[in-house]
Amino acid sequence: MKVSLNWLKRYVDIDVSVEELCRRMTMAGFEVDGVEDLADTMRNVVAARLVKLEKHPDSDHLQICQMDVGADELVQIVTGAQNVFEGALVPAALHDSDLPCGVHIKKGKLRGVPSNGMLCSGEELCLKDSDYPGAEVNGILILKEEAAPGTDMREILHLNDVIIDFSVLANRPDCQSVLGLAREVAVVLNKELKRPVPSYKTVGGSIHDHIAVSVRDFDLCPRYLGRVVTNLRVTPSPDWMQQCLRSAGMRPINNIVDITNFVMLETGQPMHAFDLQDVKGAEIIVRRAAAGEQITTLDGKEHNLTEDMLVICDAESPSCIAGIMGGQESEIEADTTALFFEAAKFRRDSVRRTGRALGIHTESSGRFEKGVDIVNTAYAMERALQLIDELDAGDIIDGTIDLNNGLPEDRVLTVKAADIEALLGVSIPTETMVDILNRLALPTTEENGVLTCRVPSIRDDIEGRADIAEEVMRIYGYDHIVGTPMKGAVLRGTLTDERRKTDRLKALLIGQGAREITTYSFINRKAADTLLLPEDDIRRDVVALRNPLSEEFGVMRSQLFTSMLTVLATNYNRKNTAARLFETGRLFIPNEDADLQPEERPALCLGFYGEGEDFFTMKGAVELLCRGTRARFTASGEPFLHPGRQAAIWLGDEVIGVFGEVHPDVAEKYGFGVRVYVAQLELPLLFAAEKPLVRYQPLPRFPAVERDLALLCDEDLPVGEIADIIRRAGGRLLETVTLFDVYKGAQIEAGKKSVAFSLTFRSSEGTLTDEQISPALNKIFKNLKEKDCILRT
Repeated sequence: MKVSLNWLKRYVDIDVSVEELCRRMTMAGFEVDGVEDLADTMRNVVAARLVKLEKHPDSDHLQICQMDVGADELVQIVTGAQNVFEGALVPAALHDSDLPCGVHIKKGKLRGVPSNGMLCSGEELCLKDSDYPGAEVNGILILKEEAAPGTDMREILHLNDVIIDFSVLANRPDCQSVLGLAREVAVVLNKELKRPVPSYKTVGGSIHDHIAVSVRDFDLCPRYLGRVVTNLRVTPSPDWMQQCLRSAGMRPINNIVDITNFVMLETGQPMHAFDLQDVKGAEIIVRRAAAGEQITTLDGKEHNLTEDMLVICDAESPSCIAGIMGGQESEIEADTTALFFEAAKFRRDSVRRTGRALGIHTESSGRFEKGVDIVNTAYAMERALQLIDELDAGDIIDGTIDLNNGLPEDRVLTVKAADIEALLGVSIPTETMVDILNRLALPTTEENGVLTCRVPSIRDDIEGRADIAEEVMRIYGYDHIVGTPMKGAVLRGTLTDERRKTDRLKALLIGQGAREITTYSFINRKAADTLLLPEDDIRRDVVALRNPLSEEFGVMRSQLFTSMLTVLATNYNRKNTAARLFETGRLFIPNEDADLQPEERPALCLGFYGEGEDFFTMKGAVELLCRGTRARFTASGEPFLHPGRQAAIWLGDEVIGVFGEVHPDVAEKYGFGVRVYVAQLELPLLFAAEKPLVRYQPLPRFPAVERDLALLCDEDLPVGEIADIIRRAGGRLLETVTLFDVYKGAQIEAGKKSVAFSLTFRSSEGTLTDEQISPALNKIFKNLKEKDCILRT
């Protein structure tokens, strides 16, 4: 917020340099974004009296002026302006002077006649009529007031001021005003704050004889105050008020409008004045706009209102967009004789949404959006009435309309002084803490080392011990904090067991030519339909987001297949002929108690497509991941996988995952023109599986004995189950079991299949004989027969 140093000095005796003030305010939490010394814009320009005027001997339009600039001798200046006359008081830029427009003036000659400077127009001084009357006249600026020749123009134009731009954080809306910043300045300089105490005279009568006010929507307008002023005397505001407004970048208009702007800048409370004769039905209604209502604002633009916008209306139509801008019909004009003053508290989010919807941002709306104090509303109204009385701008009618649903009381916080010191790590005398807090307008008392603070509504940023400690420390001074070296043992960081195991799996997959992907944990709610999941499938029970990025990311995923297929489809559609991808992520399973966070289960997903990829390459990748466990595979029934090319992954009695070829219907929905294979494993179950110890044994010294078995069994008997029976029955002599043929054809009866295995037997004690192998083979045949699996003859 930009604030004039001269304006601050109206409330605080500032006896330090601008640099020192900026340093102290920065250390107190108000960083200075910039400092502009208005005096630096102009140099060596003075008020000069035209004593003698002569025609130039060699020019029809130039004139020679003898100027009294307060020196011992007159200064000769040649000008081409035709509006100058003897006795006129004008600004004169003397030799070696600088103008606000960036021009440097030096003495010289015009048509052979010496000229020791230049007479200045309002344009050359970067002035407008609002800055100085007559500044926009075509010609030299004629000064209105009397000033001694030689008076610095910076003094006449009130440019002996410094504008300081303070950065006010979002949690301090109480400092979005000159008084708010003056309070902070007074604290950091340990000076008294000279806050105006409003007092004024009234002329009797009753406000209720002039207007009636009602608030229909207290949720958007918690407080609404109104006062009436009659017999208005609309005139230009005094020079001191105009200078304050100009320093804030506002254009003075008239005393009534200027009072509302001045009070807003001074107190932070926006105000509005209605021309009472334009308030139809002598009634003010604060309500939501009706559908289709329109209003023409002070800037001449017409706006269509919606039902969620708050407006200030008379008995017929809206007169003001609450907290943003007034309507054109109720504007204060020169012939206005009576007005209704408004000061209110509007809900910040309502003002923000309305302003954005209508494309309007004003000084008022900016303050309402940051938040104004509901209690400060009354002070701002009293201050405005004091200025009305002080400037003799009208007659104040007795009575105040104050509509609210109750005002907040000061909050009381208690905190131990010792706790503040412990939190800050700095020893601060208790009486110093109390003094600082009291100067910050936080009334505080101390008893037995306990501070009791009364926090006014204007400081809603203070909630507990940490906030009180911060207030004390920023004023006491951060330079009191003494640096201490860090102490403690340096511990070497390690990965968690889960992370190490996951990294091992990633390394295995990367070694197989796969690439890792990372996707959002959010998916479309319709993903379950795309995967053809039945209505009672548990994976349809998902965690819905209250504020999703879009409909495409509306729920937390309960499976990784959707994300993997989406990425695979993107690669396929971009003409990547093959892909091997994997992702480690979390599945989000809703908790039975809706108030609790969902369960997060780590999982791994694989996705392959391209030349050479089939069900068995995916099975090989899964077997690699399950290496060191006793994983087994059985047929599964996932609806999104091919019914004959899918398998469940078992560890003990638990299914830890599934893999297979994507169902053609699902593949078509994703736009695939090739076969696609996916797998998903739940990592905690995989990691929890018992891992056998790594055992080392010498290379075999004796040859192996091989036997081939051709077996006949039912067509639906899984080959893996046959292999398990052979391994268990083969005992310690059986070294390997390898499937090398599966046959179905005319030579095999219907419902049967031929399966051929190669068995390798070996002993570390000697070369095996048929007699040693026969018991193992007989046991194998016996156990297979129990599954109706016999030798094929």
